[in-house]
Amino acid sequence: MANLVPVAAPPLSGGPTLTRLRGITAQPAVAHTLPWLVGIAALGVAAIAYTSLVPAPQRTLYGELGDAERGAVAAALDKAAINYRIDPATGAVTVDADDLYKARMLVAADGAVAAPQTGAEMLDALPLGASRTMEGERLRAARERELELTIAEIDGVQGVRVHLAESEASVFVRETAPVTASVMIRLASGRQLGASQVRAVVNLVAASVPGLSADAVRVIDQHGRLLTDPRVSGEADRLDLQTRMEEKLRLQLDKLLTPMLGEGGFSSEIQVELDMDEVTSATESYGKDGVIRSETQSQMLNAGAGGALGVPGVLSNTPPPPTVAVPGAPQGPVQGAAPGAAPAANNTESSATRTYELGREVAVNTVRPGKLKRLSVAVAISSAVLKKNKTADIAQIRELVSAAVGADNARGDSVAVAVRDFSTATDEPPAFYEEPWFAMVLRNVVTLIAVLLVLLLAVRPLVGAMVRALTRRGEAGDGTGGSADGGEILPQLAAPTGAPGGDPSLLGQQIGLAQRMASDNPDAALAALRQMIAGESPAR
Repeated sequence: MANLVPVAAPPLSGGPTLTRLRGITAQPAVAHTLPWLVGIAALGVAAIAYTSLVPAPQRTLYGELGDAERGAVAAALDKAAINYRIDPATGAVTVDADDLYKARMLVAADGAVAAPQTGAEMLDALPLGASRTMEGERLRAARERELELTIAEIDGVQGVRVHLAESEASVFVRETAPVTASVMIRLASGRQLGASQVRAVVNLVAASVPGLSADAVRVIDQHGRLLTDPRVSGEADRLDLQTRMEEKLRLQLDKLLTPMLGEGGFSSEIQVELDMDEVTSATESYGKDGVIRSETQSQMLNAGAGGALGVPGVLSNTPPPPTVAVPGAPQGPVQGAAPGAAPAANNTESSATRTYELGREVAVNTVRPGKLKRLSVAVAISSAVLKKNKTADIAQIRELVSAAVGADNARGDSVAVAVRDFSTATDEPPAFYEEPWFAMVLRNVVTLIAVLLVLLLAVRPLVGAMVRALTRRGEAGDGTGGSADGGEILPQLAAPTGAPGGDPSLLGQQIGLAQRMASDNPDAALAALRQMIAGESPAR
């Protein structure tokens, strides 16, 4: 029997499936396209990792909610497995842009954020058979709810509570307490109600409740300030009026000086002092020349009897004869008069009464608050604009400013104009790492570096190892150890050696190789054994 030479053992096989897979990957076309397929798969994995690391764009689901409503919304979103975020600064609930409408419909269907109940709904929910007291309380609550919903529509109002105090009508009570109302308003941050808005709220509440007067309505804010206090409202009116007047005068100065000095060539400040006292005065005056209103005149005539006339004696003492009425005007002396008697003497008195109407004038003068008491204007001009700094130019500018704002020296107004060097204000941009885009760029760069490291440290060595393994298998298949054919296995087992007696170690390796070949491919091993036997028969 010929001596056998040792040869390198082929790699162990893991089974028919692995052997078939190795045979497919050993093909040249597959061996050349496999690295590209692995690279494309690695890029797909990197894209998936990038999309998972980069957050999706967020949309605001609910901006302003209470803690209870926010908790209910979070529970509804957790139940539906929708990712959401809560801004720690504002408390706004945001979701992914793709899940916005789905989240809204889900929250609306779950009832996490319920619509405010109106007064009509409160009355509809009144149970049957309720007592008169219950009906009255529910009616009062419904009226309060309607007022709250109406006041909440005012710009800047975030929350409203209305309380109505109505005494129950009873025949046993002679005098009932008047109706009163209290309104608590929670304003948005940085907002405040003007005096006109407070009066509007008071009139709205007073006109909505029968028997409620405007003086019985009190309005407070979330800081506990009584907005219906005349002092508070008067101070608010004064500040508002002063601010508007100063702004108006400042705009007038800007329109006047900007064409002359240019934008940024001057700065102005105006201080207005207002008289907020309300003064009412009444005057009453009378005219000097009177007018006769009525006149009464009277005249009295007294006929006095004279002394005894005529001859003393009987005839003078004889009474006159009776008077006889004679038709017609009296002619001559009176009949019955004593002969020779003189006419009687008459006494006349006259009087006149005149009533004069004197002119009376009553004037009432009311001075409303807001009268201008004093005006102070200060204008600073850049020396770069007025390079020569002529005194006449500054005086002309002062006159123009005084005329523009309506300054009055008799009132004590003051106008000051000065020329100074202006320091150029440089707006230093924030550092690049404080820009909002820097965080996004940094996140994207870190993600890209992580993907590249995965490709270089993991995917590339793996692809190289697979390529080298496929190359070795291809070379082994073309040489001596890759085929299971009996004609190729035979030289490995029956190769002649140079000595008549074989080395025991080499013989053991050949036996082990033969056993592995027989276990991996029994058919090929049987064919090789038959070939060996057929080839050694003539030598014997």
